[in-house]
Amino acid sequence: MFYHTLQSEPDRAYYGLDHVLRANDSNAIDVLMLTDGLFRSSDVATRKKYVSLVESVRENGGDVKIFSSLHLSGEQLGQLSGVAALLRFPLPNVDSDSDSSSDHD
Repeated sequence: MFYHTLQSEPDRAYYGLDHVLRANDSNAIDVLMLTDGLFRSSDVATRKKYVSLVESVRENGGDVKIFSSLHLSGEQLGQLSGVAALLRFPLPNVDSDSDSSSDHD
């Protein structure tokens, strides 16, 4: 479903932590998808970031799906940074916002 939405309505399918966090800030996330490996990071701050994201999405009425990195779907999601979201409504300006307001790492 994510790949179909990415192809047909790219403004409603986001992946990568920065884009997903921006979508969450707009309360736009309908379904958050993460790989389980993100919660096993050796960095505590990283784990807390993802736990906080999950809690926020659930508080805003979104659904959270966690995929096993041992399953094909989890492997595919891992290739897209391990975090993706289907949005309730299109957010077409996230790319341009990130270009103008962030330092490129």
